[in-house]
Amino acid sequence: MSNLKYFLFLLSSLLLACDSGSEGDGKSNPPASDVKVIYTMPEESETHEGTWLQWPHEHQYGVDFRNYLDPTWIEMIRALVQSENVHIIVYDNGEKSRVIALLNGAGISLSKIDFRIYQTDDVWARDNAGIFVRDSTGKLVIEDWGFNGWGGKTEFSKCNVVPSKMAQDLNMEKVDLNNIMINEGGSVEIDGHGALMACKSSILNSNRNPSMSQVQAEEIFYKIFRCNTFYLAKWKSWKRNNRYAYRWICKIWQFFYNCYNE
Repeated sequence: MSNLKYFLFLLSSLLLACDSGSEGDGKSNPPASDVKVIYTMPEESETHEGTWLQWPHEHQYGVDFRNYLDPTWIEMIRALVQSENVHIIVYDNGEKSRVIALLNGAGISLSKIDFRIYQTDDVWARDNAGIFVRDSTGKLVIEDWGFNGWGGKTEFSKCNVVPSKMAQDLNMEKVDLNNIMINEGGSVEIDGHGALMACKSSILNSNRNPSMSQVQAEEIFYKIFRCNTFYLAKWKSWKRNNRYAYRWICKIWQFFYNCYNE
């Protein structure tokens, strides 16, 4: 059941990150040989220290929206704490107290949970938060990619500074890529063996990186993620407001959770 929940969360993040734009070309060739690797990102299923989540709040879409999502976040955390730490980003101290009460009420131990108070615009940490990679010496660093609210569709200024706050709190080096590429973490998947799958319209789009070519994007990913094989996927646009997408995803999550607990 835990693996299923991971899959659904990763899938939902990938789906929401993808938007309309130019069509994908499928598999492409590796970058030129003179492009040097700087950082390496491991495959996501490898053992890791913990998961970062941004808890839903009322300041963007209202109280009803927040309350609708609370049960899903509770169940994600119930699954995650069975095997790893959970770092929860909350909007303010009031939200921290509220979330602690929710977790206590759900019977979830706080022993593997800590809280970070960062104001956010939305909940998609996978798209806007820092990405942990290793440099050429093996040191863990945080990559801070540009984030612009999925092409300017929502407010994003608070979410865009989350990586900086993470690096400061953890006393880790931050790699500032804001002027290099707008890159939502949920649009990129890596297998840990040199292959990268990306949602092309989330990268090569006039509302993300208007002057960037596919060759330029692949060279950046090669240097920053150590990937030399690229699969650029075609996706259709979400036509409705994000709140409807959230609700649809939450219904799928709850359906599978209920099925596996019957």
